[in-house]
Amino acid sequence: MKILHYITGPIEVNTYLVYDEETKDCFILDPGAYRQEITDKINELGLRPGYILLTHGHGDHIGGVARFRKEFPDIKVVANRNEEELLEDPAKNDSTAMFGRAVTVTPDILVDDMDTMKIGNMELLFIFTPGHTPGGQSILVDGHLFAGDTLFRFSVGRTDFWGGSFPQLKRSIVEKLFTLPDDTVVLPGHMEPTTIGEEKKYNPFVI
Repeated sequence: MKILHYITGPIEVNTYLVYDEETKDCFILDPGAYRQEITDKINELGLRPGYILLTHGHGDHIGGVARFRKEFPDIKVVANRNEEELLEDPAKNDSTAMFGRAVTVTPDILVDDMDTMKIGNMELLFIFTPGHTPGGQSILVDGHLFAGDTLFRFSVGRTDFWGGSFPQLKRSIVEKLFTLPDDTVVLPGHMEPTTIGEEKKYNPFVI
């Protein structure tokens, strides 16, 4: 598995292009805005983009979905079942405030807690981690956790947006994410990577 990292959109979202070197299957995770560089890399490497995976539906994480769908018409958007309302309502996903225009996404595939998916040789586990949003999810792939805006390095996602809940967010982190191995690499939606072990020791919001 290879992970390529890009910064996208006005709020500097961590967008990831993840691919299987053997099969060339790949997915794009949280495209905050369209970047030609990602499309060029997919074409350069001969990758097969099957999915756009969303950790949650805030406008800064979905701004590039429509354009990537246009570039790759067969691509499928995957989101948690509980995130549909936010994804499809610009008043709730704050896209107008972020982009000056309404952004909505209708998912092709809805997943539930602990659902799995195979992309090439990559085994994905979807972990329902609400709190930042009602349908927030983290995605575990080969010892790497794409945590969206649930868990940051020594911080956590905001809970003052529509549908947010700090007690729920804390439960998601402590009861679900902190049960993962300490050496699990956390790739958050903003800022730099961390590990589960570091967060269990030093994150002031949940210890």
